[in-house]
Parts: sequence; C-alpha cells; structure tokens
Amino acid sequence: MFAKSCGPQEKTMNIKKLLAIAIFISLLITGCGNKPSRNVKVAFSVPLGTTYGQDSLHVVEMALNKANGKAGPYNVELMVLSETEPNSESISTPLVVHNAEEAAKDPSVVGWIGPDSSRTAKEIIPILNRASITMISGSNTWPGLTKPGYELGEPGIYYPTGQRTYFRTVASDEVQGAAAARWIQKLGYQKVYIIYGEDVYGKGVAGVFEITAKDIGLGIVGKSGFTTEGELSPALTQNLVTDALNTNPDIIFLAGSVGSNAENVILAIRQANATIPLMGPDGIAVDDILALLEKDQLENIYGTVVAIPPANLDTPAARDFVRSYQNEYGKIPSSYDGAIYEAFNVLLYAIGRAEQPTREAVFASMQNLGEYSGIFGTWHFDLQGDISPSAIGGMKIVDGAWTFLETLK
Repeated sequence: MFAKSCGPQEKTMNIKKLLAIAIFISLLITGCGNKPSRNVKVAFSVPLGTTYGQDSLHVVEMALNKANGKAGPYNVELMVLSETEPNSESISTPLVVHNAEEAAKDPSVVGWIGPDSSRTAKEIIPILNRASITMISGSNTWPGLTKPGYELGEPGIYYPTGQRTYFRTVASDEVQGAAAARWIQKLGYQKVYIIYGEDVYGKGVAGVFEITAKDIGLGIVGKSGFTTEGELSPALTQNLVTDALNTNPDIIFLAGSVGSNAENVILAIRQANATIPLMGPDGIAVDDILALLEKDQLENIYGTVVAIPPANLDTPAARDFVRSYQNEYGKIPSSYDGAIYEAFNVLLYAIGRAEQPTREAVFASMQNLGEYSGIFGTWHFDLQGDISPSAIGGMKIVDGAWTFLETLK
C-alpha cells in the first residue's frame, strides 16, 4: 500500500507553518538575547592605605550586606579601587585617573562612590561624565565642583556633556571655612596663623577661612603653604613651623589633609610645641592623627567636619547604623563614615528605582530623587547636586578620641 501524497496546496500550507514556527523561535531567542542583565557594578574609589579609608570600606561593605547585595531588583557587585599604591598612605592622582578610565570602559559600572579628595575629583569628573556614570561623594568639599565663582570655568569645565552627573552628601568648603573662623572667635582666640596645603582643598578652605576671619575681626598674624604632592622634607617642614610659632599666635589653623603631608606638619608643630591650640578642617579630623602623636601632644586639637557624626544624629536610621557598626567593628563611626554610608545607600536607592540597569537610567533616577530619608534625616539634592540642608560639626580630641562638641553656625 502506498502512502497518500500531499497536494501542492497542502505542501504550501506546511511550509508556511514551519516558517511561522521558525520566526517565532527566532524572535524568542532574540528577545532573550537582548534582555538587559540584572547585574550591575558600583565602583568605590578609596585610599586603602589609610585607616580612615579602611573604615569607609567597612561602611560600604556593611551597607551592601544589609541590602543583601541588591538594589531593588538588581544585583550589585562592589568594585573596590584603591587610590593609594601598596605600602603608601599618599593618594596617587594618576592611579585614580587610571581607575576612572578603566571603569568608564566597563558598561556594567553604573555608579561611582568617591573619590576621596577634591583634587582628584577635578580630574575624573569629566571622564565619568562623558561615560554617563553617576558619581556621588561623601568627602569632596571644594565648592567649584558644583558652584560658580571660584576657579576659571568652574563648574562647567567638569561636565562636558552638560549633564550634572556628580552629587555629594557633605557641605562644601565655603561653609566649613567660614564656620571654623567663627568657632575660633567663639572659643576666645584672637590671633591666628594659617598653614595650608597648596592643593585645591587646602587653598580653598584657607581662603574662605581668611576672608571670614578678617570680616569678623580675627587677627591673621601670618600664613604659609606646603606641598601636597610627593615628599615634604624635614627641613622645609621645620622652617614652616618655626615661622608660624615665631609670630606668637593664639591658635594655628591648618588647612590640609592627612595623607597629603598635613600629618608631617602636625607632627612638627607638636614636637616644637606640645600644647599650642590647633584647628583643622575635615581632612585633619580623622583617626590617623591619633596614632601619630603622643598622649600629651593630643591636647588642644580641634577639627571641623562637613557632616554631623552619626552618633550625634537623632534619627532611627543613624541609631541603627551606629549600633551595627559598633557591634561589627568595636568603635563609633566617624562623620566621614556616616557621609560615605549615606552616599552609598542613596546610590543603591537610585539604582533600585531605575527603569533599567543602565547608566542613563540610574542617572535619570538620581536626578529625580526628590526627598530622601536616611541617617541624616530627610534631605534632597539641590539643582547643583549638593545636599540640602547641610551641617558642620565642631570636634575636639578628648581622652585620645575625636569628640563632637557642637553644631557650628
């Protein structure tokens, strides 16, 4: 018996069915192939060679663990990028620039936390801006990164795309420098000698401090600068300190950063005079200097910080953060730790709300953040990318530890 053969019409219908099935399978495969990955990376630029850098890494890791490694529906991988070479505490700008260039090449990197200093921020904001990577810092304080009226072309020169992709969770130097001058007057000191690091941070804080000091009637008995790049020789350091002490100031204001040679200046001041009052900005108010000096050299050292320490914040999120940090690391988190923690959490929040796990979608989400509630309470980013409202804390070393004294005006 022979099988019945198909006629031409039936053959045509079968071919059409097969083509339809093939097209459907092709579309299904293509659709699956184009589906965006739900895995993203956040780069964290941090000076791992410093104590405060290690502390901030602990903070970020703790925040990511608390979020179970996720931001909304997306899986988040932390990419830790050191700003210091091995066995060094000094921040390397070329290294930070290299890290930013490499991150820009990786499309899975949708956010960047850091860098530590304003000096390096000036170098890498344009790199990450061209790549549409959302940046947020818990430590950069140079006003010109977001505000006009400082260095030529600022802040526009940092944003070649015209989009403001940079944000920060701390107050800027024009707020900090002015608050420090008013606090020195409130403490009863009248004659001030200014020592400043010759980088954008040191000059910025010192400049605003000097203008405010003169406006309110403080006497500036002299000022001098020191290099923040490379080694600062003992001879130059000694000459700097001798010149300062010869003016018989009531207090020395040191505008600089530990890790950028300010630690050498502090040590020389204390070796020459163990008790003269000394005040510095947030670059000085870090735990690294506690190990640098002898116990009797820690007297009369003040610092300003660009965020209130978490232990002095009266919010449920801050209390939970402090308790968790203490349980894990056996100490109180610093104001720097708090600002980094808030920065990382708000970035996770923005990533989680993004319509897609892409750079452009994350930036759009951050732009439309609105009010955010975290350890600082309820706040928002203004149109320039600055946190609002902001606050300055007054600190002093008491019994070998930085201690919060008051919120400064």
